[in-house]
Amino acid sequence: MASATEMELRHLLAQSCAILYRQGLTDYMGHPSARIPGTDKILLKPRHSTRIRAMDQVRPEDMIIIDLEGNVVEGDLGPPAERFIHTCIYKARPEVQSVIHTHQPMATIMGVAEQPILPILHVESPLVEFGVPIWPCAKLVTDNELGDQLAQALGDHPTAILQGHGIVSVADTVQDATIGAIHLEHLAEANYRVLAINKKPRVIPPEEMRQLKERGVGVDVRWAYYAELAGVLE
Repeated sequence: MASATEMELRHLLAQSCAILYRQGLTDYMGHPSARIPGTDKILLKPRHSTRIRAMDQVRPEDMIIIDLEGNVVEGDLGPPAERFIHTCIYKARPEVQSVIHTHQPMATIMGVAEQPILPILHVESPLVEFGVPIWPCAKLVTDNELGDQLAQALGDHPTAILQGHGIVSVADTVQDATIGAIHLEHLAEANYRVLAINKKPRVIPPEEMRQLKERGVGVDVRWAYYAELAGVLE
């Protein structure tokens, strides 16, 4: 598959902002990013401000470009204070092309309670087949030291919980990273509800997981669905 162009990535990030907002995973805070192919530069939603308000109003042209040290190299808006979430993960994981950070409620609650998010829903379960690590820190990730700690906690997983803070979802496309955040929230809520009725959930076994991976629809179908719900299908 050909790499997305910078303009395509700008549009995808704006769509991601709207989808995450409409799914109730963000308010005015939270930020998606994407590597610009063939460079050491990152496209990133700018810091929230009186100009950058609800995330479903962020436009492709609002995105800023930073380098891997967090310096703004293009754009007239300020970067998020937690841009080091993105830069440190990209440096630690060369294969990652998109990073999502949200403060989504159910996954965050499960992290606060130190309860595992188990693979108990058929569509979403492959995301958490190998667990969801918890970084035991609620600090804002405002420097390289904290960003490196988070990246180390994430390891080679697609998602991680920042305890008392939020989550990260990473993937090789903006679409996959965004759907990952949505699926993590679905699983967190399902696990929470099972715990609330004091029952032990049935965890989907590996052989069933393999069939789900082979037979499920692609991310393009799921992206089209969520983009249409958010009113940003192009």
